[in-house]
Amino acid sequence: MIIRVKFGKEGALRFIGHLDVLRTFQKIFRRAGIPMAFSQGFSPHPVMSFALPLGLGLSSEGEYLDAEITLCHPEQSPEGGAEGPFPAHELLPRLRAATSADLPVYAVRILPEGSGNAMASVGRASYRLGIRPEWEEMLRRGAERLMARESIPIEKETKTRTVEMDLRPCLYRIEVRPDALYLEIAAGSKANVKPERVWEELVRAGEGPDGIAPLTVRRLDLMQEDGTSLGAAGEEV
Repeated sequence: MIIRVKFGKEGALRFIGHLDVLRTFQKIFRRAGIPMAFSQGFSPHPVMSFALPLGLGLSSEGEYLDAEITLCHPEQSPEGGAEGPFPAHELLPRLRAATSADLPVYAVRILPEGSGNAMASVGRASYRLGIRPEWEEMLRRGAERLMARESIPIEKETKTRTVEMDLRPCLYRIEVRPDALYLEIAAGSKANVKPERVWEELVRAGEGPDGIAPLTVRRLDLMQEDGTSLGAAGEEV
């Protein structure tokens, strides 16, 4: 059985990296008594994948992981685990009881056979950036100018080199409110843009002062390329 878990990242846990989150969830599943399927080979590990790593220091209410679980007897699992088979509706309360307030679990869904995994499904991400009221007019001006352009050439740093790309196709929505900036931008393997990079272009286009940064950055959700939330896949338990 493949399940998709929607979770958040808050407080001090905003500052732990992706590998630490992975290890933490492996422990959470063990504490919850949910036996996981393991990979084959000389060093078997739990079959678990995450949709899109979150930048260090960012909070989120829209993170996803896919995990393969086996409702088998614990003696059949390399790590031990569940006391025996249990109904699917117990998955969510078990996970919630095993985690902390800084890593909240919001929902669990059972994915149908043949579903694409969360990592391969990501095409967009939405964010909320906290702003000062005096920045609103400048950001509105910047948003109008950026969205009116046919092309926004930028340079993007990768691990090995600097590449040129067009930012405009990566911008799906920019909404400015008195206390926040809302973005829906490209994310995933095909094209991936950081919200901080979009902020830089907005401030530049709006003729804002150098050196200002959003007060907070929070990921709201991850979506497929067509805008459908990853949290809509499968059947909720």
